Amino acid sequence: MDLQYFPPRRDLQGYVRAYYRFSTSAEVAQPLCAELGNIRIILSGGGRIFLPGAEGRPISTAFLLGPTMGAYRIVMEAKTRVFGIGIRPRGWGALLGVNASELVDNVYDLTAIAGRIAHCAIEEVGNAADMPTMAAAADRFFAGLLEHRRRRFSPYPEGLEQWLLNPNDPCIDKLIDVMDVSRRQTDRISKQIFGASPKLLQRKYRALRAADRIRSGQTLWTMTAGPSFYDQSHYIKEFRSFIGVTPQQFAGNQAA
Repeated sequence: MDLQYFPPRRDLQGYVRAYYRFSTSAEVAQPLCAELGNIRIILSGGGRIFLPGAEGRPISTAFLLGPTMGAYRIVMEAKTRVFGIGIRPRGWGALLGVNASELVDNVYDLTAIAGRIAHCAIEEVGNAADMPTMAAAADRFFAGLLEHRRRRFSPYPEGLEQWLLNPNDPCIDKLIDVMDVSRRQTDRISKQIFGASPKLLQRKYRALRAADRIRSGQTLWTMTAGPSFYDQSHYIKEFRSFIGVTPQQFAGNQAA
């Protein structure tokens, strides 16, 4: 199994996290934690995707996976090659003109969302000889989408993102103060940009931070959990829901 990363063009980095190329010589079942969302273009091979609470479904040539609110997995056939694109929350509206809540835990054909321009980008990526050429084709695709929609999307809620990234998990009332709109409007904005309510997103980000602490070498559960879980059983339950395994299993996978 091989995985390579490549950065998007600087002016696109607020909307696109990274490009990556994945390949495997043998069949592989890949467990994945809750994510922000991404696009995957199948260069060769295929597989099935198992989203939270759903049966497996075949992977199309180029598909968009919305934000996931739970762990999921993908089974790739032998000799599968994939070009992937991580989409940031502000990218849903700015690039694709969609409400993130409509995409949660679901897969869509990329051309149905992005239209005719997507066909050209898929073909360019498929014909590219190396990762930089693939990335350049993706850059052109997203730059075109951004220019097309530049005057049609609302300002990005920086305060909401900062609230989610705060390791101290401040209360909802703190978020309402920062957003300076009603609780109902805050909830609507959160679902539109991130795909879920602030409370659910806070649980997701809390579990992802715990996983990052394990990756960095923390071992004691009180250190990896942080201050916001009721007890160890609550921590394990939430971690497993969003990451797909227990903290102990996750730590073992990192050491393997």
